[in-house]
Amino acid sequence: MGHDDLVDDLRAVIRELRDVVQQLRESVAVKDARIEELESRLRRDSGNSSKPPSSDPPWSKRRRRRRPPSDKKQGAQPGHAGTTRELADERDVDEIVDHEPDACTACGCEDLLASGAAPRRHQVTEIPPVAPTITEHRQHARVCARCGETVLAVLPPAVSRSAFGPRLHALVATLVADYRVSRSEVARFLRESFGVRLSVGSVSNIEARVSRGLAGAFEEALAALRKSGLAHIDETPWKKQGILHWVWTAVGDDVTVHRIDRRRNREALERLIGADFEGLFVTDRLASYDGIPPERRQLCWAHLERDFRAFVQGPSAGRSFGAKGLGIAQTLMREARQLNDDGDRGRFEEAIRLQLGELIDLLVDGACAEIPKVSGFAAHLLARHDALWLFADRAGVPLTNNRAERAVRKMVLWRKGSFGSQSERGLRFAERMATVIATKRRRAEGVLDYIVEVARAALDGTPAPKLIPQPVQG
Repeated sequence: MGHDDLVDDLRAVIRELRDVVQQLRESVAVKDARIEELESRLRRDSGNSSKPPSSDPPWSKRRRRRRPPSDKKQGAQPGHAGTTRELADERDVDEIVDHEPDACTACGCEDLLASGAAPRRHQVTEIPPVAPTITEHRQHARVCARCGETVLAVLPPAVSRSAFGPRLHALVATLVADYRVSRSEVARFLRESFGVRLSVGSVSNIEARVSRGLAGAFEEALAALRKSGLAHIDETPWKKQGILHWVWTAVGDDVTVHRIDRRRNREALERLIGADFEGLFVTDRLASYDGIPPERRQLCWAHLERDFRAFVQGPSAGRSFGAKGLGIAQTLMREARQLNDDGDRGRFEEAIRLQLGELIDLLVDGACAEIPKVSGFAAHLLARHDALWLFADRAGVPLTNNRAERAVRKMVLWRKGSFGSQSERGLRFAERMATVIATKRRRAEGVLDYIVEVARAALDGTPAPKLIPQPVQG
């Protein structure tokens, strides 16, 4: 082999090695990006994703103390004014017991004179032993003297056809739905506290009666929601016999509705809010809400703040984009809190004008970036840019969907304790009771007393009371 041939062979080997090196570099780059992506997923928690705080692992930074513990003891510190229990009015006291001193504590003298000072009052509140009242209704039979027909007495309409009265119905339903006590524990509580013998099946039957009585109240709540000027909406999973369903939660002007649907799509949203809803929406970025005109929709900035934080804590390529977006989000949230404190709308609008301009610049640059996640997210927000600042154009529209998130949390806790429902009847009981409880709480009205009246109407076969009483016309 000549010298020239040897050189050519060496050059060919070098080219092949260069190609191999380039392929290895590209492979390593792909694997590095994949590793960075997987590591960023491991860092996801409730602060940078939609995961709930309860899912944060023990080693999460969000669970660590923000500052080291001090040397002070737990509880109130020296100089703390403290609070004392307010005494009940004397008119509400059932019994007054007077106590007189027997002798002087200083010298032992028993000749004590009236001091003229008011007595020191100490009240003790106690629950007396409670026993249920059992009324036995005896339906006597009589024989007709003319034709010999046996006639049985008919129970009056006011007498419950169930073995349990309306107050017991209401207590059972409220314990299950409002306080999330299991059916077996409800039966045990009633037996130990009141001496009421109740089976788990009877608890379920009571739920069914109360649920039927609440059907009208639920429709009333839906109608009130659909007339609201602003609706906060969120959704969370629910199950019926292990099959995935969704609880759609909507917080309107004066009503909160929980509706359980098989789907999580636009049709399910319409079944909740109605086809003719004319108000404004506050939602997250779920695609089911994309049918809402952007000019009537406010995207939740708490969600956007978490999205930008995810970029900051994710792969290095998107961190600069995330940091700028996070700064804008935090500034907007801070200005919104200041608006709640001072009510100065003019100052608020002036303060956020620059931030909104910077946001558009950031999203335009991000949409042109060569980083797929950044460009996709930025393009997604640009397509919905009107929904980013509805709060700036319309007074009274908040930046966040916290109202719906707080409301839906009740259903999350119920689901965790009950694992959902086992029947269609159970679904209706859950959504109707949750709707009534949330609406009554918002209106600062008693839940138990209302459920008592609903149960009484259901047992008597009379119309149920209105959930939202109509104002008296002057």
